[in-house]
This record gives sequence, structure tokens and C-alpha cells, in this order.
Amino acid sequence: MADFHLLERAGETRAAVVENFRLVEMHLARDGDGLLAGARLPARLKTKVGTRGIAEANGEELLVEPWPAGATEGATVTVEVTRAAWREEGRELGRDRLAKARPTTMDPWPAPSLASALHARGHVLQPGWPSDVAAQWDDAFEAAELGRMSFDGGSLSFAPTPAFTAVDVDGHGVALLAPALKTLARTIRLWGLGGSIVVDCPAADRDQRQAAADLFDQAMGKLAFERTAINGFGLMQIVRPRPGPSVLERAQLDRAGTRAIALMAAATRDTGTGPMRLVGGAAPIRWLEARPHLVETLARTTGRPVALRADPQAGAGHVEPAR
Repeated sequence: MADFHLLERAGETRAAVVENFRLVEMHLARDGDGLLAGARLPARLKTKVGTRGIAEANGEELLVEPWPAGATEGATVTVEVTRAAWREEGRELGRDRLAKARPTTMDPWPAPSLASALHARGHVLQPGWPSDVAAQWDDAFEAAELGRMSFDGGSLSFAPTPAFTAVDVDGHGVALLAPALKTLARTIRLWGLGGSIVVDCPAADRDQRQAAADLFDQAMGKLAFERTAINGFGLMQIVRPRPGPSVLERAQLDRAGTRAIALMAAATRDTGTGPMRLVGGAAPIRWLEARPHLVETLARTTGRPVALRADPQAGAGHVEPAR
């Protein structure tokens, strides 16, 4: 059992799981996430491809596997979403990987919220978003944006790819192997890394590799995973459930959303009066333009008309009076 804190702001909800005053898990939900794992809902079957196919639910296409027995294209069946959609590198606004679902005989039911999912795990909601939690979150999210997690004597470099998350151990000497893999286990939990993870480890002999792998297993605790042995080339593959995008993918592949949400947060803190204008790079402004309901909510919350302006020189963006 652990404590968790929630922060809800325009376009985003954050959940921080804390153990002994240390941030151990980061969870993010963003506007436009679409179908989420755990949701059960009606879907119209569109195209069968072998033993699986494409369906549509709530205006979103998803992969149904297996194809419901006896069902034909055009039929409506109830499915349970097992994996949310996510975007791949270089795509700002669209989804690349479809959500995945399986047929179910259970009644439709919405996906659990971050709070309800953490409650179901026995975690206890604590009030507010304390300053120490906020500071740890910001540091960990910045590390995800950079794709780098440091440890004593070295660091881990992370790169999300369409096929897997690549992890490289930066530093010299076999002594790095054990602390690197312990840090990797902690980071997997912190950022919610899932799917296939391929790790390039420092060269070591068989006994050293086995000892380090055993430490990794212990550090993973109760997290679900399978792994290979560390081979003679220093490669180890880890496979984990992947219900949706990790914090690493959020940070690196949805930078437009990150900047747009930060810009809206700055607008809520702005002490000016009268109409205001949110100025940012082209990508975050497009992100906001695709979500006019967020801009309208910001206007109602602040009591000020809100305009948008793209400026390639805006950097992180800013709020200014709109004349």
C-alpha cells in the first residue's frame, strides 16, 4: 500500500504514487487520449483480417483480436479495450498504433479513472499536490524528456522506437552493471515502461551477468515481466504489459501537448485582467486549436477571453494581453 496525490488541470490529470516520501510511480491522462484500457463498449466490426480485424467505437478505430466467433462485418459487439492507442515518433496530433480490444460478454462499463485504478490497488489518496511531490515530478518528467536517468557512476539513456524501448548503459566498467539494472527497475516502475525493452549492458562474465540479472529481478518486486538472460554481447530483453503510452513516450513524443498544457497552466496563474493571448510555437498552438473546448474552459475559468497566436520565436511560450 502506498499514498498517491492527484493534480487535475486543463488538459491533463497527474497521479503521483509516493512511498516513504519518494515518488515511485507517475501516471498521466491527457485530453484526446481516446479509448482507454479497461473500457467495455459497443463496437461496429468493419474489416476482418484473418483471425482478427478492425472495428470502430466512439469514433475511433481499434484492433479486435480475436474476431468474435460467428460475427460478420457490420455487426455490433461488446469489446473490452486491453491497450490504448499511442503515437509514434514524429507524429504530433494523430495516433499511429490503434487501440486493441477483445470480445466480451460483460456489460459495457467505462474505463477506470486514475484515482479509481489506484484505489483498486489499495493505494490511499492524500490531499493536495505537495511541493516535494511537485519537485520530484518535475525532475522525473524532465529526465524523461531528456531520456536519461542518472545513478552513481553512470547513467541510462532511453529511446522509444516503434519496435521497442532501447536502453543503453553509459559509463565504463563491469561495476556499473548491478547499479544500472537496479536503476532500470526503478525507472520502469516510475515511468510505467511497458512492451519490449532492450538493454545494452556493459561487458561482463557469465557469473557477473547472472548476479546482476538476479538483482534486477529483486528490484522489480511485484511488477509483471519476463526477461531473457544477459547474453555474451551484453543484451537483455524485457517484456511487460503495455496498457498505454509510458511517461517516457508522453514526454518525448507529445512535446506539443506538454507545452500546450504548461501554457494553459501559466494562463490560469496570470494576474492580468481583460482579454489574453496564449503565444507559443506552431505545434502547441495547433494542439490547442484542435481542442477548442479546452480554450473555452480556460476562458470560463479565468473570466477572460482567450486568443491563440503561433510564433516560431516563442520558445516555451508566454501569456500576453490581447488588444
